[in-house]
Amino acid sequence: MKLVAGTPGLFHLQLTQYWDANQSVPGNQDESVTLRIYRKQNPILIEKVTLPLQEILPLTFNNVACATFRQLSFSQAQYYTTHQFTTSLYTDPGGYYMVWERCCRNDALTNVNTALLTGVAMAFYLEFPPMTRSGASFTNSSPEFRFPNGDYICINKPFTFDARASDADGDQLRYSLVTPLNGYTTSTAPNNFDDSPKASYPTITWAPGYSLSNIIPGNPALTINASTGQLSLRATQEGLYLFTVQCEEFRHGERIGVVRRDFQLPVIDCSKNTPPAAVVMANGKVASDLVWCGSQPLVLSVESNPAWAYQWQKDGNNIRGATSDTLQIHVPGVYTVVKSLAKACASDTLSQAVNITYVTAPAVKIGTISPQPYCVGDTIRLEATGQSNYQYQWQQDGKEINGAKQATVRVYQSGTYTVLAKPTGAVCDGTDTVRITINPKPDATIKAPKRSFCADDSIALTVNQQTEYRYKWQKNGLQLSDTTAVLTVQQPGVFQVTVTAPTGCTALSAPVSVNRYDRPKVFFDSIPPICVNTSGLITLRGQPAGGDFDGPGVSGIHFDPKSVGVGSYQLTYTVVSDTVCQTQKRQQVEVVGSPTISGQEHYYLTRGSAVQMITQADQPIETYQWEPPVSLDQPTASSPMASPAETTTYQLTATNAAGCTAIFSVLVDVSTPLYIPTAFSPNADGNNDVWLLSNINSFPQCEVSIFNRWGELIFYSKGYTQPWDGTYKQQLVQTGVYTYQIKTGNDPFAHIYRGQLTVIH
Repeated sequence: MKLVAGTPGLFHLQLTQYWDANQSVPGNQDESVTLRIYRKQNPILIEKVTLPLQEILPLTFNNVACATFRQLSFSQAQYYTTHQFTTSLYTDPGGYYMVWERCCRNDALTNVNTALLTGVAMAFYLEFPPMTRSGASFTNSSPEFRFPNGDYICINKPFTFDARASDADGDQLRYSLVTPLNGYTTSTAPNNFDDSPKASYPTITWAPGYSLSNIIPGNPALTINASTGQLSLRATQEGLYLFTVQCEEFRHGERIGVVRRDFQLPVIDCSKNTPPAAVVMANGKVASDLVWCGSQPLVLSVESNPAWAYQWQKDGNNIRGATSDTLQIHVPGVYTVVKSLAKACASDTLSQAVNITYVTAPAVKIGTISPQPYCVGDTIRLEATGQSNYQYQWQQDGKEINGAKQATVRVYQSGTYTVLAKPTGAVCDGTDTVRITINPKPDATIKAPKRSFCADDSIALTVNQQTEYRYKWQKNGLQLSDTTAVLTVQQPGVFQVTVTAPTGCTALSAPVSVNRYDRPKVFFDSIPPICVNTSGLITLRGQPAGGDFDGPGVSGIHFDPKSVGVGSYQLTYTVVSDTVCQTQKRQQVEVVGSPTISGQEHYYLTRGSAVQMITQADQPIETYQWEPPVSLDQPTASSPMASPAETTTYQLTATNAAGCTAIFSVLVDVSTPLYIPTAFSPNADGNNDVWLLSNINSFPQCEVSIFNRWGELIFYSKGYTQPWDGTYKQQLVQTGVYTYQIKTGNDPFAHIYRGQLTVIH
């Protein structure tokens, strides 16, 4: 029971079942389950919620080979839905519980008395707190058990199983083993249709010799950690065992919720196929106690054979993910490998123990004398610090550098440099490695589209822009504040830029000279909005004369709105001076088309009521006019209220500022209200023998549904051409009160009538 996105009363409800493929048949796999929700104090039924079957997934076993060998096959069936609770119904301080009951369980259970004629049933049970406390919303999600992998217990071997839950609210969780619930269903009545609250729910009957303290025989027997939810035991008897883990939820010391999960775990004999123990090898020899120089790689290996499965251990603990036939050693310790059959169920065997210890390599450290950054053309001096009697050998990228046998070496290229150092006669080399990167100098070439520009204009000087590069511009030898790859120049001068790469390498550009010229003054008269249907051409005017007009629909000094159609267009007037500087002035011209009116074209209205005819325009409108104006509150508004006494077609004329118009029609369909009798007598006396609905013919798409007091649908009609005669399955129904629902149609204005109908004999 999980709260959805913090919305009060909105919950994701889920019930999970596990079906044994060897026992389950289609008849006991329900397509839905119905939860009953009761108040705990003075129990009463609050409501029922139906969860549909949403997913069926195969259960994955930890050891597929053993699961297949023992014919273990289960499916996980998930029923769930999102349900909006009415929180005002859930205010009782004592809380609430939900329950679902069903018969029957697996009849192969070892620790349960399955010989009962009534069968072994089950009851799923969850408690939750009120949703409102002291007038305020109380937020809580129930603990959620994780979905476990399929598992089984090997007889006479220690076994642990993680049965814990998680809580979205961070509440404290306590775990215990409890007797599974049986409930009130039986093999002859597998589903419970009784809504009455129960004082309690009966538990299953243990088989002789079994109890809550002896659920699975063992030494030790089955127990659970109250804090972590971990199950543990060492089973001594094969079988299929049922038990329940109860998780209690506490907040500030108060128990606010309970959820239970039933488990079935088989105990099997895993010792029928025992593989030979693996033999651990190192460098082609059987490994036992190894001395390892930490500067050299060490790999342990076992026989490579797809018939075997391996699990490596260090100091008796499994190494996560170490399941191949080799293991790269990184730390000292005692290493073993567990071997089992890869494709058959088998007992595990353990290899010999390999005790690995370090030999400490001589200490050596590489230092760099040359300061960073390292740029192309630089020489870098590396120095190894060790003892005075060390012998040295330098390597670049794993290859020895000829003659580099001193404590220092000079390098000029990027690469990984390693020094091997040891005293005379030592077995193990001490090593140190340093990565040297010789960085290129950045490109500092200034690019300019031109070297001169007109006043009130600018040019952009650019250098190659790269991420995290830094730039410093200067003009006439003085530094500017600009620090980007683009410098916008509005004044003449001589410009340079210094580019610094993220590595710290820098470069200075060559100087670039820039000149500036004046430009003429130009005017371009504005143009008012023009209707697309305007006849004739629009004359364009600009100063000084002699310039060029340009833009869509322009020919010479005229603009033709019909040639371009509806839209917004930019026109340009350009004048070029004798210094080749040009000035442009731009004007925007709007060519306006007829507006488009949208809205609902058909409304359904009950006589005596009103409806708003809502319209929208795709552009500003100067005037609206509805015809006829009769029964309209505002015939000059875009969306007036209409209350006609009879079906009427209204026409809207909308005019924009340019004089273009649009026409839009709306039909208001007026109908007579529906009259619904509250009783009739189907007794064949000729009076009120059928349930007549006056004016129902005005609603040909209506849907009429009638339910009995159990919520069962006993009559349904699409349209109502044949009135109900009081029968169900060709038999007259009993005298009593029934519930009806009438939906007048599928359109947005359809109405749903609900009420009670009395049948009298």
